[in-house]
Amino acid sequence: MTDLMSVMTDDLATLFDLGGLTVPVEYRPATGAAVQLKGIYDEAWCEVDPKSRAPISSTGPAVHLQAGSIPAEPDEADRLVILGRTFRMHESKPDGQGVTIYTLHEVRS
Repeated sequence: MTDLMSVMTDDLATLFDLGGLTVPVEYRPATGAAVQLKGIYDEAWCEVDPKSRAPISSTGPAVHLQAGSIPAEPDEADRLVILGRTFRMHESKPDGQGVTIYTLHEVRS
């Protein structure tokens, strides 16, 4: 019998391996080597209150990564490079299904 967590992990790995849905994401920790990942990038992500269906935070870029692929609470100096743009991770929100959503702020040089 296959346990549910194994099935979910396999399904998420397949989801994040799909071409067209994901984009390359480079995680650059403040210390240590960069890590190449795949994520689902959303330029205009907006969190919605499930009860009222109203936006409860401002819109902005976010990336959905498989939980555990980077620290849940990254260092303020950590960066993500997505589609040639560099971002600081503002907030992380685990979805409870194996994905963590990171809201992003673009870092301009």
